[in-house]
Amino acid sequence: MILETAQIETERLILRPHVMEDLEPLYHLTAHPDVYRFDPGYRRSYEQTRDILIFRIGEYRRHGMGRMAVVERATGELVGYAGLQLCLYEMPGMNVPAVEFFYGLRRDRWGCGYITEAGHALIDHGFRVLRLPRIISTADKRNTPSINVMRRVGMTISDHALDPDTWVCGVIENPYLRGSTDFSG
Repeated sequence: MILETAQIETERLILRPHVMEDLEPLYHLTAHPDVYRFDPGYRRSYEQTRDILIFRIGEYRRHGMGRMAVVERATGELVGYAGLQLCLYEMPGMNVPAVEFFYGLRRDRWGCGYITEAGHALIDHGFRVLRLPRIISTADKRNTPSINVMRRVGMTISDHALDPDTWVCGVIENPYLRGSTDFSG
């Protein structure tokens, strides 16, 4: 299903689909070692960052969801990315299609609450507009800030089914699908 491109606005942020002009700020965001300290294999070259950006732009166009630019309203600067992406959540003996909330934020904007703010907006969009039954998120158990974000957006946290010693999984169910058809809320 291809959905119309959406821009989501919050009090302090604009979430919009990526454009190629995002390449330079995204490359610098991902170059900071603290940003991916729990995923050290993530560091990408400029060319790899460009290829991933092209893929993410196409993914959003194909699925009506995916990684979006997080733009600070006050400055107009791209300060991160966040999104809802299709994924296969691996469980013992099966792969379950799921939609995952994921993000990355410029190091100098950590602690501002931007990802929690973006997360609330994306989850609301996922439930009200896309009518998703649930949204998940995963994090390394050592990544306390990400686990705290999961909690602040309302997720229930448990050990990851396949790697309970290293990973946790957050899940939030769509409250609007519990017998109600009122999405006006």
